[in-house]
Amino acid sequence: MSKIRECKKCKSNEYTNKQLVMMINECGHPLCKNCVDNIFALNSGNCHVCARVLRKNGFREQIYDDPLIDKETFLRRKLRKVYNLKQDDFETLKEFGDYQERFETLVYNLVFETNVNETNAEIQAFEEKNKEKIDRNKRRLDDDQKWIEDQLRDERQMKARMTEHMETDARDKENATAVTDTRKIMDELRDSNVAAEVILDRERKKQIEKELEEKEEQEKRKRRNKEMLQTRKRAAENMSFNTVIRIAGRAYLHQPLELVINGPPMPNASQIESMGYLAHIRNATPDLIAGGYTSALGCSRALFEARIDLFAF
Repeated sequence: MSKIRECKKCKSNEYTNKQLVMMINECGHPLCKNCVDNIFALNSGNCHVCARVLRKNGFREQIYDDPLIDKETFLRRKLRKVYNLKQDDFETLKEFGDYQERFETLVYNLVFETNVNETNAEIQAFEEKNKEKIDRNKRRLDDDQKWIEDQLRDERQMKARMTEHMETDARDKENATAVTDTRKIMDELRDSNVAAEVILDRERKKQIEKELEEKEEQEKRKRRNKEMLQTRKRAAENMSFNTVIRIAGRAYLHQPLELVINGPPMPNASQIESMGYLAHIRNATPDLIAGGYTSALGCSRALFEARIDLFAF
């Protein structure tokens, strides 16, 4: 279950304020946007939790519900700009594995603020030592990025081919329809006694009506899309996360169902077992018992059907 976002300064949360926007800085202590604007009106100020000096332009919108995850993601992305070496930058696979393990240790130290000064000094020393490799790797893609680029390129090419194929089919269909209509008009001009001007005028009217219908259909489609977007926007704005108010009432009291069988009284479950009714009933198999069936249940059903309405006559 996700946590409720709440500003620790003004105590506003996403239940009481639907438009709540939480902001977070490098220290990882979130504030709502209103508090950020008020506290950091002079572009700098102290954190309300750790008293660290922060700058207003360092705040960003909180993405994850857990501020710690948001802080780790930000620091990991920031540190990855320096620690961007690839496997081919190392002589052995073990050196590359040690490099990745050290990267995770540095991320942990920064997230949980363990040996921060030593960690920052190590990062700075690493950057100065491997500046050439870091700058080179910033300009080249890794294997995952190359794979993504290839997939996007193939998708664009496939989409272009499908669009071209659909346009070609539409043109061929339109040309075939035009040829068929032209032949019909020529046959009618040859065989009909109606004046040619009347026939041509009628066809021109049909063409104009067809163009108007296509234009009207296109306008309707645009209006439907616009209305759909507006409806979704209104639904998103009016979406409520308020807790459901439960109306208190009288507690439910179970009352056993009374069956009027109009016959001799039915024995209960214990009487069915003690009075020997089950002696001539087939034992229930394990698969039937697993489904909730018992021999007493089948016997009770048979006794009920045998006694019902015996006193009706």
